Amino acid sequence: MQNRTTFMERLSERLTAIEAVLKKLEPVEGLLERVALLENTIYTTKKVFTFQEACMYIGVSESMLYKLTSNKEIPHYKPRGKMLYFAKEELDAWLLQNYEPTVDDAMRMATEVSATQPFFNQKRYGKRKKN
Repeated sequence: MQNRTTFMERLSERLTAIEAVLKKLEPVEGLLERVALLENTIYTTKKVFTFQEACMYIGVSESMLYKLTSNKEIPHYKPRGKMLYFAKEELDAWLLQNYEPTVDDAMRMATEVSATQPFFNQKRYGKRKKN
């Protein structure tokens, strides 16, 4: 019985020590939020990104960005032929290039097209005979 009480006492002491450490770590979460906010403000003021910054900005891995640059699918610069740099405006344009309309937008565009180009005036290409 003696061992169990000492074990329980040691367990209680360890728990209080862990709680004390966790209380010290609470301000760290606030600091991490502030660091994230600072990173976002850096990205908004910077006009040219390095390779790692571009990876973080567009949210892809390094291997994916290397693949995009080697296939010349994403605009980039190589001033001395080795280091890769990216313009923020061009990255934004590249990210926004394939717009997917919402259902409401698609319906609105369909009604606009049908109002300006009625179906009955289109030519028919098929074996259907006209009466």
